[in-house]
Order: sequence, then C-alpha cells, then structure tokens
Amino acid sequence: MRNLFLGLLLAAPLALAAPPKLISAEDFGDAWPFVPEEMHLQCLPGNAVVVTDPETGRMYGVNGAASGKARQLGLEPLDHIWRADSAIYGAKVSVAGVLESGFALCK
Repeated sequence: MRNLFLGLLLAAPLALAAPPKLISAEDFGDAWPFVPEEMHLQCLPGNAVVVTDPETGRMYGVNGAASGKARQLGLEPLDHIWRADSAIYGAKVSVAGVLESGFALCK
C-alpha cells in the first residue's frame, strides 16, 4: 500500500503537465544539444523543463526548476546526454533553444 501511495505521489506532477512534444536534431541543426537524435520535450508544473529519451524512457531536467525536483521526479543527470561543443574545448552545446521551446509549452 505504501508503494502505491508513493507511486501516485510521484506521478501527480506529471499528470498536471501538458503532453510532450517530439523534438529532434533535424529541427535544431548544429544547435542540437543532446546525444540522442530525438527527445520528448515537456514543461512540468513550476516551469520545470524536461526531456525524455523516447528509446530508454529516461527523463532529464534541462533547467534549474527541473533540477530542483530531480529526486522527486526521478530525473537522470543531464550530463549523461548533453553533447560536447566541438568548437570550444570542455564546453557543452547550449540548451537555450530547447529551453525556449520548453517554456513555450509552459504557457
């Protein structure tokens, strides 16, 4: 019974969210910040922007609001899928475009 309650509690924020939008490397071109070629983009309550790998089902927080809920939502670290910027050693490709698209879903 406890596990059922915990599962419902964790799923509650997801139930309030708008449906995910499929985004891809094709949409973003060189500005694509992830290793997987496609991701589901979603805005959860509190403007928490997340992406989910459609092949693995793993969810990653893209902004601070999502990172703050990482434990509650069972999010994986973004670094696991965040693509390195080949033009700047040690840097990652900016997630700004993905965040912009994610915030549009928050409205």
